[in-house]
Parts: sequence; structure tokens; C-alpha cells
Amino acid sequence: MSDTAMQRRDPSFYGGDELHAWKQSRLQDAMAEHGFDALVFTKSEAVRYVTDFYVKGYRPFMDPEYFVVLPAGRAPVVGHTSGSDTYRIQIKSDIADHRKISGVENWAAELSAVLGDYGITHGRIGVDLLPFQVHAGLLERHPSLEVVDATWLWTELTAIKHPIEIEYIREALSLVEIGLYASFEAIRPGVVERDVAVAAESAMRAAGSEMQPFMTVVASGPNASMFERIATERRIRTGEMVVVDMGAVYRGYTGDLGRTVCVGPPAPRQREVYQVAYESIQAAISAVRPGVTCADVDRAAREAIAARGYADYEHKFSTGHQLGWGLHGEPLINRGVDHELRPGMVICLEPRVTLFDEPEIGGAHLEEAVLVTENGHELLSHCRFEEALLN
Repeated sequence: MSDTAMQRRDPSFYGGDELHAWKQSRLQDAMAEHGFDALVFTKSEAVRYVTDFYVKGYRPFMDPEYFVVLPAGRAPVVGHTSGSDTYRIQIKSDIADHRKISGVENWAAELSAVLGDYGITHGRIGVDLLPFQVHAGLLERHPSLEVVDATWLWTELTAIKHPIEIEYIREALSLVEIGLYASFEAIRPGVVERDVAVAAESAMRAAGSEMQPFMTVVASGPNASMFERIATERRIRTGEMVVVDMGAVYRGYTGDLGRTVCVGPPAPRQREVYQVAYESIQAAISAVRPGVTCADVDRAAREAIAARGYADYEHKFSTGHQLGWGLHGEPLINRGVDHELRPGMVICLEPRVTLFDEPEIGGAHLEEAVLVTENGHELLSHCRFEEALLN
């Protein structure tokens, strides 16, 4: 293979010919099934998914720097604001039609030009996140267009994973486990939360993670009682619960896991809180199988917490989320979500119990990744639980 071909198949971001063809086929089939003449995506993760080009600013932020237009039956077209991307796209992708564009304030005209070049001046196009002024300007130029939300289609397309994607998720999760064990080693009295996060992130990056898909959580003592979302400059103390939640990315696919440890011998109440969280996540895992709904799994987790008298301290938002491409993807594992689980879906389950009114006790958070199989489920994560807290 030539140097150019090697660059275009850079494993840092290219998932392979088989996976690329599978994604393109699914996209085109979905467009035909639902009557879309084109899809327009602006979220960085969506641009990368459709094109296999590693865009600048790809996660954790959504910068309005790119759009991808996928006409029905045609190859994707990429608009990019960075001049250097002209050469990156030429060298590191097979994208034939890529255009240097200006700021988002001019995207209506530039999107209109792309659509016009492909004869899409009327019909139905689906979008993910389109700024209001772009949407209005697009309809001004092409009043016969029907512009509709396609985020539900994105959920459908990314929910079921190809076997190659599942292997990439396994690899991402193994990287997270490296980070978790590094954090366990770093957690000790007097250490700053932020330094624990640095140890975990360094270990994951050294092992092959592309980036942190979200800010690493290291929440000790009173911070654990509220599930503080960042690692602060607080120093960890003996007798405290410490919650860690972190992620890694492998070839675009996310791993996301969480654990809780105690610094020194735990108090009886801390053991109890941890055991409630453990029973909750085990109940949720046991509920996972094809045909059950996201709400069913959520209910199993909450009922386990309520049975131990901790309903007031459960996580009030979702019990979990889709895992894979992107972060915290839908469908969510939550009340009222009637989306049925299907083989090939990967979900994260993360019930937690946080004693917000007892900061001296803290809280417990556990997160696992589960694959829905034909006959039930497979646990994809293998990080240890704390025997001292399970008693």
C-alpha cells in the first residue's frame, strides 16, 4: 500500500472499509425508507461518523466549524471553516467534494449552494443541529424545501452496532479500566482530586485513548454526596468515599465507566450506601434483554434503591444511556422511554445514591457497560468492585 493510501486509512480515525461501507449503506437505506432527499449534519461527531474524517474540534465540544451534506444516492460533501483542512481532507480521506466555507453567519448561502449543485432545491432534508439563522436563510433561498428534525434517525442509525463497532467499544472500555485502576492507585489521604484525574487520564492516553470524551469526575467526601462533575482542588481525607467516573475514546468509540472507593476502613453507613448502589446496578443489568424497554430497565434500578429505603437519594435523571459513537446518546435509560432494547445495542447503566444531606457519608456511584445479545445480555466491563464496601 502506498504512503498516501496508508494516510487515508490512518487507524487513528478510520474504522476500516467494511465498517465504512456498512455505515454508508445504512445511511442511504434510512434516507430512502423515510423519504429524505438529503441529510445535513453539523455536530462534529456526526460529521466524523458519516465521512470517517477526523474533524478539528471533534468532541467534547460542538463547534460550528463543519457541515456534511449527504445527498440521496451520492457521496457526502463536507464544508469546513479551517483552511488547513483542505490539505488534511485531500491527504487523509476519500472525500471528493470538500469546500472551504466561511463563518456560520454565511452557512445559509453555502449550504444552499451545495444543495443546488446536487439539484436539491425542493424535497425533504433532515438535520441535526442547525442554527436558527441558517435554517431561516436556507428556506429563504429554497422555499420549496421541507427541513425537518432528523435526530431520531441519528439515534436509530447509531443504536445498533456492527460487530466491528462492538470490538472498538470493548477496546475503549479496556482503556477506561486502565484509567480506573490508575485512579485507585492515586487515591490516598492528602492527594488533590485533580491529581487523581491527571493520573487516570495520563494512563488512558498512554494506553491509546484519543481523548477524554468528558471531564473526568473525581468527587471525594462532600463532593461525592452531590456527585460533583469535575475534579477540584479539594484534598482527599481518610474515611471518605471517592467517586470516579471517566471515559476513553478508541477510533471514535467511547468507553464510559464509574466506581466508588473508600479511603481507609468504611463506616457501616458507607457500606450500606455502596451496597444499595451495587444491588441497583445488578438489578438493572439483570433486566437487560431484547424486547424490554429502556423504562423497564430504569424501573428495575429504582425499585432496588427504593426497597432499601433510599428512594429520596436516587439519581433523579436517567439510569443510563446508549454507548458507542458520541456520548450519552439516546435512547436514555429513563422513565417514560418506551424504546425497546434490541440485539447489538450497547448501553451504560449508572445508578447512584448520593446523600446530599449527609456530606460526611458521601455517596456511591457505579457504572457498567452492557451489550444486548440475542438471548439476553453480555457485560462488557470487568473492573473490580470494592470488597471492603460490599462486606
